[in-house]
Amino acid sequence: SNELIPLKKWPCYFFKSDTTGEKDFEEFYTCSETLDMGRFENIGIIKNDAIFDEEKLNFFSRGISNLRNNMSWEKKDIIQLILDIVPNFNHMETGRYLDEKM
Repeated sequence: SNELIPLKKWPCYFFKSDTTGEKDFEEFYTCSETLDMGRFENIGIIKNDAIFDEEKLNFFSRGISNLRNNMSWEKKDIIQLILDIVPNFNHMETGRYLDEKM
């Protein structure tokens, strides 16, 4: 690959995704949201007002701060905090990580 970089070419490795944290599908916007495709050339912008539960967001923020202050956490602790504020978050644990494929 070092020979390709001066030529401004980069190898690309395509593989079936079975790594931890992968989602079954990507959902970028829903039919109930307003999408502006004209503002930028290659990116769409969702124009809806942010709707969120401030108490849940504060709970998450306090949880992350507590983990940092204790200087001790595991991935499961962070996943649980996310699940508390995003109940339909579907974290798929496979035990495989992207670094293993590189």
